[in-house]
Amino acid sequence: MLRIVLTVCVLFWNQLAAQDAVDKVIELCEQNDCLGPAVIIEEKNYVEMEFKVRQKVQTEVDAVDIESAVAIGLEKLFSYARCGNVAGTIVPVSAPWGVFGYLKNGEIQQRFLVFLTIVPEVTNPPQPTDPTVETVTVPAVWYYGRIFDKKVDEQQIEERVSQLLKDLEHDNQPFNSTFFGIAYLSTHGLMEMGFMKTGE
Repeated sequence: MLRIVLTVCVLFWNQLAAQDAVDKVIELCEQNDCLGPAVIIEEKNYVEMEFKVRQKVQTEVDAVDIESAVAIGLEKLFSYARCGNVAGTIVPVSAPWGVFGYLKNGEIQQRFLVFLTIVPEVTNPPQPTDPTVETVTVPAVWYYGRIFDKKVDEQQIEERVSQLLKDLEHDNQPFNSTFFGIAYLSTHGLMEMGFMKTGE
């Protein structure tokens, strides 16, 4: 009986922590005009998030882990935003920034796609001068995900990706299991992690 009570308490506090993180994302994006999810629907122990059409600048990176990939990729992308483009102008960017990681048999591969979000006011971003960098318009899309508000290390990120993958498979949710996305909304660890919903 004690085990059941403790399990219920842990689940309850985890649910409160998750709700707190969702509230932080909403508050941050309202205050700073960042491009967070347009819709967040709470679903079991994860959320469904809709992201509207947005423009990004991105680059593919081969690296041993997510942290290294983000560091290498952001250096190139900030160079683009600071006049490293054919127009020689500053291109305003906004949170979130992040990374897409590729999976094979549930294992994270050493290939990543790092991105920065271009603010909506820039309707026609200039082309990059670096051939490994590109600007893209991303269509509206839904993700199954979780939101966290504490900094974590590489191992904890991998564990979170693996756990979300298992939970979605357990629930028979329609999602693309070949890649996952992580969007960082602050330098203090506020982040969204998810898998793209399919079958819409």
